[in-house]
Amino acid sequence: MTLNVRAATDTGLKRARNEDSLAYWCSDVETGRGTLMVVADGMGGSRAGEVASQLAVHAVVDSYRESSDGEPLETLHKAVETANARVHRQSLANPDLRGMGTTCTAVLVRERHAFFAHVGDSRAYVVQRNGIRQITRDHSLVAQLVQSQQITPEQARVDPRRNLVTRSVGVGQTVEIDADRLEGTLAEGDTLMLCTDGLHGLVTDEELAALIADHDLDEACNELVALARRRGGPDNITVLLARMESSPDTVTDGEPCFLPPRDAA
Repeated sequence: MTLNVRAATDTGLKRARNEDSLAYWCSDVETGRGTLMVVADGMGGSRAGEVASQLAVHAVVDSYRESSDGEPLETLHKAVETANARVHRQSLANPDLRGMGTTCTAVLVRERHAFFAHVGDSRAYVVQRNGIRQITRDHSLVAQLVQSQQITPEQARVDPRRNLVTRSVGVGQTVEIDADRLEGTLAEGDTLMLCTDGLHGLVTDEELAALIADHDLDEACNELVALARRRGGPDNITVLLARMESSPDTVTDGEPCFLPPRDAA
């Protein structure tokens, strides 16, 4: 059983630049380091958001690949800490990038076990036969308001404050990171999804699950992006899908895939 990975990112209809970034790396069978996936949504003036998100995904992948083969969750947590330090250091070194930050959602799959480390309001989900489940918790003002029952989930989707995050990578010298292990193991057909709010802010969980279940991964990525664009595409749109399959057509033992390409950072 191997993880088949596909991804797409799109500027959307209202933004001049794409400040989302994503990356994934599939190790070979012998090293057994698993498959690492990262999505980031940058924020800041000028090109700062674009720079922050690219720095973050590069740092997570580099840190994980260069680390000794220790406990997976600890290693993943450390990789996001490394991303925070790298983005923060760069923001201090360049006045044009001062104050930049980014969300960062990273998922590692090893031997059917999934681990995640997460900051911000990008999301990770798992889609299984019994439906879809969000496995990360949004670090945003509206999420806090929903949790305290000041607004409903339906109101949160249209609240003008929905883009205000309460945690981000790179803004401070340190950052609080949610890190945990997904309960149970992944079975054949189970699909992990990482996405930015340019997708999950416009498409319901039920719609996400239906599109993923009804299409192969390439088609699902394209359909999800197209649906967000049809609904106005006010933000950048990024989706990464990874499905457990018995005979996948996937990247193994190669260089990481970065979108936008690594040399654009």
